Amino acid sequence: MLWPRMRRDPWWTQEVDRLRREMDRLVEGVERRPFLGFETRLFPLLNVGDKGDSFVVSAEIPGMKTDDLEIKIEGETLTLKGERKPQEADAGASYHRRERATGMFQRSLTLPGQVDPDKVNATYKNGVLTVTLVKEKAAIPREITIKAE
Repeated sequence: MLWPRMRRDPWWTQEVDRLRREMDRLVEGVERRPFLGFETRLFPLLNVGDKGDSFVVSAEIPGMKTDDLEIKIEGETLTLKGERKPQEADAGASYHRRERATGMFQRSLTLPGQVDPDKVNATYKNGVLTVTLVKEKAAIPREITIKAE
């Protein structure tokens, strides 16, 4: 059998270790990995907070119009979708550098609990979209009083 002999071979174990380190390095950098000259990353960046009776999701989406954003809730999944349109250059002007990403985006996340889809509020101010999702009554933790006998 070839496999037991290969496992004892020092060259083989070094090669397997090298491949494992390389795979770890690739997986660690998957969120911010250059690809064809562009750096890919999750967009929009999100914060999810728990206020007891509601969850608050805030997303950094600068330079957007509310008409270009869509929010959808399906079960415990919140989806933010939109399109960042390119900024038009002034007549006679040209770009020396253009780094701001444009185009369609979509980001979905599983919420930590059930929410009431009829009690969702969204606001957009200073480039930050804030979505407040009221928890369903069954999802709100409640304290149980202990009765002594």
